[in-house]
Amino acid sequence: MQRPNLTSTLIARSGLTLIVWLLALALLAACTTVIVKTEPEVSKPAVQLSASDKKQQFFTFMKPRVEKENKRITEQRTQLLKLQDKKQLSGSDQQWLQALAAEYEVSLDGQLTPKQWQELKSRVDVVPLEMALVQTANESAWGTSRFALKGNNYFGQWCYEKGCGIVPEQRTAGATHEVRSFSDARESVDAYINNINTTRAYAEFRNLRQQSRNKGHALNAEKLALGLKSYSERGMDYVKTIQAMIRSNRELIASS
Repeated sequence: MQRPNLTSTLIARSGLTLIVWLLALALLAACTTVIVKTEPEVSKPAVQLSASDKKQQFFTFMKPRVEKENKRITEQRTQLLKLQDKKQLSGSDQQWLQALAAEYEVSLDGQLTPKQWQELKSRVDVVPLEMALVQTANESAWGTSRFALKGNNYFGQWCYEKGCGIVPEQRTAGATHEVRSFSDARESVDAYINNINTTRAYAEFRNLRQQSRNKGHALNAEKLALGLKSYSERGMDYVKTIQAMIRSNRELIASS
């Protein structure tokens, strides 16, 4: 039998070794590529919002909540005016009016008198969007106040039963009020609008609003803010602040 050529054997072994090394290098390169591809990307720094963007973000959050409650009240008012024009009210009409009067804190005894109809019309009405939004911005420091963050209170509303809200850190000695807590922002908005529409302190606001209705004028937030003198101990200075905020934030509110 012919013996294998030594030179051929060495060449074959060298070729095989070279192939093994090439395969190893290829495998190493593939692993390296996978590792590079699976490394997490470095996070980019968060973009800092401008003061204008922060305001618009706040308005965007609060605006639909005010609009939703105003829509509900508009539907109530439309139904109220329809019933006033009816010559005879049905039993269901009477029940609906009783429930409405209870919601808006108007006392009814049997058939509505002209004075009671007038009182209901002055109360069952919307709060101008611009006025509501700048008030919540002012009262909650654009949503950053302790009462807004911890108690969803965006309008600085008080309550007088122990445990009904958050005790102010600088409450006057002997005072018992707390800043009311709400389950969410929507509840805070609804309570604010009900407060404006029912409390004696804002009778002037309601009178101004009804005067505008009687003249067929659109509700003007800046003018109606004159009825908010009792909202703050600052009185007329508070009104001027709200009016100035309405003017300076009108475009932001419209675009939110």
